[in-house]
Amino acid sequence: MADNKTKESPLGLHRVVKRPRPVKSCLECRRRKLKCDRILPCTQCQKSQRSCRYAADGETGSGSEASDAEAPDRVSKRSCVSPSNDSNHRDVPSQHQTHSSVGLLEDYGVRIERLERMVLEKGTPRTETSSGQHSQRPVASAFTMRGLTVKGGSRTRFFGPSSARVLVNLFDEAKEFMFSQGDSSDILQQFLITQKIHKAMQSEYRKAIAPISVFVDSMTPIQKRMADVLPSKAVCDNLIKFYMSGSEKTLYRVLHIPSFMSQYNRFSEGNQQHEYFLPQLLSVLCIGYRFIDGSKGHLPNERDGIHVPTACALVRAWLASLRGKQLVEFSTLQTEVLALMARRMLNSQNHETWQHLGLLVRMAMTMGLHRDPSEFPRDIQPFWAEQRRKLWTTILELDIHMSMQCNLPSCIREGDFTCRPPSNLNDDELYPNMIELLPSKSIEVDTDSRIQVFAANTLKTRFKAVDVINRIDALQDYQQILDIGTELEQVLEEIRYVTPQKHLSNTNDAQRQWMTKVILDMNCRRPLLALYRPFALSSVDAPQQIMTGYLKSCMILLTYLEEVDVLRPDCAQVWQGNTFMHSLVLRRDIMHASFGICYYMKQIQSSAINNILGVGSPESTYGRNSVEASCTVASKSSILLSLPRLRASVGKVIDTMVRRISEIGTDLKDLVSLTIVFYTYQGETHEPKKEVKQALQRIVDAGLQTVHISQEDISSTTTRSPATQMQMNYQAESSFMVNSEAFMLAMDTNLLDDFGIWDVEFWNPYITNQTAQ
Repeated sequence: MADNKTKESPLGLHRVVKRPRPVKSCLECRRRKLKCDRILPCTQCQKSQRSCRYAADGETGSGSEASDAEAPDRVSKRSCVSPSNDSNHRDVPSQHQTHSSVGLLEDYGVRIERLERMVLEKGTPRTETSSGQHSQRPVASAFTMRGLTVKGGSRTRFFGPSSARVLVNLFDEAKEFMFSQGDSSDILQQFLITQKIHKAMQSEYRKAIAPISVFVDSMTPIQKRMADVLPSKAVCDNLIKFYMSGSEKTLYRVLHIPSFMSQYNRFSEGNQQHEYFLPQLLSVLCIGYRFIDGSKGHLPNERDGIHVPTACALVRAWLASLRGKQLVEFSTLQTEVLALMARRMLNSQNHETWQHLGLLVRMAMTMGLHRDPSEFPRDIQPFWAEQRRKLWTTILELDIHMSMQCNLPSCIREGDFTCRPPSNLNDDELYPNMIELLPSKSIEVDTDSRIQVFAANTLKTRFKAVDVINRIDALQDYQQILDIGTELEQVLEEIRYVTPQKHLSNTNDAQRQWMTKVILDMNCRRPLLALYRPFALSSVDAPQQIMTGYLKSCMILLTYLEEVDVLRPDCAQVWQGNTFMHSLVLRRDIMHASFGICYYMKQIQSSAINNILGVGSPESTYGRNSVEASCTVASKSSILLSLPRLRASVGKVIDTMVRRISEIGTDLKDLVSLTIVFYTYQGETHEPKKEVKQALQRIVDAGLQTVHISQEDISSTTTRSPATQMQMNYQAESSFMVNSEAFMLAMDTNLLDDFGIWDVEFWNPYITNQTAQ
């Protein structure tokens, strides 16, 4: 019995000794005795904004507190076998075997710990920052990346880093000025008047978006009602021309132009067409009207327009009436895309469009558009195969664009589809009964599909960018961001060679050349800006490539119009058309880029002041000063990015928005925010409040002209309390009336949408004063 116990004693000792475990919790969580989720940085450190670090080899605390850091000492105590009647010669080998086993376990523990550390370092390589220091993981401030409004306790709305509401958080002094109403009764009065102008524009907008009930609620057949709202043929001809040049021959290919025009001509002659033709025609007319810049002469009779809200409502009613096999017809999907584009062009509720686009994507996938037609060679003719590729590419473009506008994931990801890009051919080279598709032309050759074909070949890179943008919190280093950014910058360089600047005598050709280059450039610059923005505007260790690339892209976006040839005899006409297209297509992007440039101006001037006062060395200090140094280096990298040029570019943007309030309904809240931010940090004078006051007065004057009321009259009107405002109904139909200049005023406004989802305390005197009390 004694011998058996002696033989089992080493095994018993092995069970008693604890295996030394490698440290898995970060040093900060161990010190504070918190539960660590063992990622880098961990959730606890992110919440408390502490530096998250794990113990390295040879560093104090390399063993967990619950493990056996002093395993040899403990084992020596436990290895003392109780005295027994056996001879002592059994104790010697027993103790020797125990120490050998413990040493072996220790060795295994160290090896496992080292292996885990190597795997961790391989997955999270350190990145050299602009200041020469290293960061294990890119960290962007959540305060400047996302926001959530909560109204009534349950109604919420998410905002991403491209929202003006979130970008304002970058500017503490300007934000304090907004909340305090400038600490001046004069500025307080300007805020009050601006709010009343905003409400007056809302009132005009609500009147304009209501469809005509006699058409929408009528019991007359839907085809008859759609035919009744059509304008004259002369107006239709012009609107179709604007649609073809402004939409169909760019990124968003939906129709086969010869087939559609053939149907339109037969319809004009009184011949009956397919039931899907009228819904498609109404959608085309609604989109085409959006490309008219409001000046006289485009339509035979400016009063003889199309009632867009009614047209959109009728098209939606027709689509809702379809059943069974009609839902999987290719013409139905075309109409759905056109209706979505008409609604998006006339309404800025991007979140609603993003939701509806998800249904449209799934509709297309159930019809098999995500698979290339070559996978079904016997079933799909070459003509229809090419039409399917064009329509699917259009859906992909809409998905990427709306994802970035809403800062939400895209419905489609890389690898979800196999459909190839369309061929670079003109539509008149395609016909329904063709046996074989012609070879695709070189990308340098301008065709109806050229813009879409070039953009389609960049989809893979842009989808990667959108995916990274929506999982920034999970990134382990900057390398993936830098790799994708480099790919996008290479594509932007290729655009310069694909679309060389040529002197064209024809005005339409010159405008199309400019539009082609701008659309292709902006199509890749949008994801690049969205990729760099969270780190360029909030991270303290962003690589210089990100800091310089973001500022450069912002400036290029604001200076597209400078590429217009000023020596042309018809320069004024080309400039007017390009200015409208620039403001129409890029309005939100211009606003975001302007905020970004203001951030750089703020950091550059702060760095200059610190250098004058002798406060630290920006090049050697990690943190705020490193951001200032990176912004300064970015500005000095090119004369085009100099501080005076930054000021001039944003100043032009604000002046243009103020002038065009009456034409495109610039969002008053965004404009007020940008104006206060710019004049607070532009640094040309020592009296920023005075500059802000003068700039706000220019906005007030332009707004009063828009609503056709004097400052005295609007000052005498009453303003609703916040409780009354919350009870207002902001669920109006997203459509628009455009048969007069009054409706053109608010076509591009998103005041109704934003007022219902954006907290406006910073310029609402009632809410501010109540908070102060």
